[in-house]
Amino acid sequence: MLQRPLYMFWVMTFLLLSFCTAAQVKLSVIPSKTVVQQNENFQLQFVVEGASQIDDFTPPSFRNFEQMSGFDQTNGWTWVNGSLSEYITYTITLRPKIKGRLPIASAIVKAKGKIATSSPIVIFVKEAGSIKQVEEERPDYYLMPNENLKDKVAKNLFIKATIDKHSCYVGEPVLATFKLFTRLDSESKIVKRPSLNGFSVVDMEQPETGIFSKEMYNGKLYNCYLIRKVQLFPLQSGQLIIEPVEVENLVRMIRARARSTKETNTWLDAVMEKVKEEEYSNGDVIQETIILKSDSLKVNVLDLPEKNKPASFDGAVGNFSMEASLLNKTIAANDYATLRVVIKGKGNLPMITAPTVHWPSGVDSFDAKLSEEIDKHNAPISGTKTFDIPFAVSKAGLFTIPKINFTYFDEQSKTYHTLSSDSLQLNVTAAVKRKTPVFHDEPIVKEGLPRWVWVASVGSGLLVLIVGIFFVQHKKEQKAKASIVVPQQQVEEELQPQKTMDAYLQPAAYVLQGLHPKQFYTLLMQGVQDFLIERLDLQTKNISNTQLVQALQQKNWPDLATQFQELVQACELAVFSPMEITDDRELLMQQSKELLQEVDKRS
Repeated sequence: MLQRPLYMFWVMTFLLLSFCTAAQVKLSVIPSKTVVQQNENFQLQFVVEGASQIDDFTPPSFRNFEQMSGFDQTNGWTWVNGSLSEYITYTITLRPKIKGRLPIASAIVKAKGKIATSSPIVIFVKEAGSIKQVEEERPDYYLMPNENLKDKVAKNLFIKATIDKHSCYVGEPVLATFKLFTRLDSESKIVKRPSLNGFSVVDMEQPETGIFSKEMYNGKLYNCYLIRKVQLFPLQSGQLIIEPVEVENLVRMIRARARSTKETNTWLDAVMEKVKEEEYSNGDVIQETIILKSDSLKVNVLDLPEKNKPASFDGAVGNFSMEASLLNKTIAANDYATLRVVIKGKGNLPMITAPTVHWPSGVDSFDAKLSEEIDKHNAPISGTKTFDIPFAVSKAGLFTIPKINFTYFDEQSKTYHTLSSDSLQLNVTAAVKRKTPVFHDEPIVKEGLPRWVWVASVGSGLLVLIVGIFFVQHKKEQKAKASIVVPQQQVEEELQPQKTMDAYLQPAAYVLQGLHPKQFYTLLMQGVQDFLIERLDLQTKNISNTQLVQALQQKNWPDLATQFQELVQACELAVFSPMEITDDRELLMQQSKELLQEVDKRS
């Protein structure tokens, strides 16, 4: 009879050892409280499950807490759902030094040749006497049983689109900012860009991947990601709408239940409470795809006043100064000189063109060369535009270049201001004569030679000259007959056909299906720009997208100007956005072809 109990004892012992051996090593952290008062003590328990002994235990740093005791170690085991679970606990008593949201990093344990880490936690420290009936807080990525997923996401993940003004004049800059605010674990990508029809657009900042700032909103601290920050210059009056940006978000949350509000007294209480919680939640991670969109924004754009509008006004809005000077005050006739006009200030500087110059008779001017230094990081845009205008004078004399007028509209005072330069004097001297040396061939006659020798020499020379002329003429005729192809080659070189539309888009088409989409957008934009510069017969390739938009508008093609502007916005956003852009390369390629075909048809 005694053998059976002994047998059962060894069987149970073997089973217990088997359970212990098979158990997975796991490290958890259990605070006795997660909301404490300042200067209040609480206990922090690190529980190593699935091991009867450990090789090493590394606690986290407690820099925001006073350690009121050292670590106390306890070993034990318990039955959970018919299985034996061994554990080792490390207990420490802490007291917060400051109030606020105090994080505690992960602890690390090494047991059975494996390494396990605990999850980081947050202890909320309130002022003394402020914790009556306060519920313990969890991080926002925990979904409590009484919480709705979409409601929680709406409070903790959203897009804010803001503008610095809702009413302005044509050409007056408007600052628009698009930001993503989040307190959750999520991955985001843009699925619809904001439409900015009716505006000329200048990007202020290039968002950097993974870079965020901390911002307070409605009393909560959020991670804030910049989607786009631009300055918008209205091109027309009326109500212009900034369409919303749409972002697809993959949100991850942990399903949990509210923790017990009672303070745990023993390690076993803490472990059992944690086991019950894990049985309830089963460590579920919820993944949900949610589309977020910003609000549409309306801008009421007013026409610039017609009253007292000077004839020299050409669309400049802001606050500016102007200087004009001659780089060469004295030149010779038929030589070149340069008139420099410098415009400084802030406003719609990218849209400002060279002012009109009334040249005196006898002066031929050429296209201005533009150089600019623009600060795009502040609103409104500020900087300097320098126009160097080359010209030539065909005759000598004293020439006067009349004063140059530049007019801008000051949106603050709602008045026009005209700036005038001094008249400029140019002294033109007579053209420089470039002498050509003349060589005289005189026969050398040596004294004492008979006259017949001199006559024979001259006659022989004339005969050789006649034969030479005949020979050279004959060779020219033969060369002309034998080289009929040469003029044709020259004609082909001089009359090369224009590059086809496909040739401009070929580099982008080559990388269309490649692994580097940002390269596609850059090449596509370059091809479209080169095509427009060639078809619109623009004199320089150093031209901005804003100037190309203006060139299309001057052709009275506002629809094509809008198409080009939308294409530029799409490519720039794809290149500079920190988020992954939904692949729309095929669509952009097709839109580019349609734009180029229409420009080609109208040219």
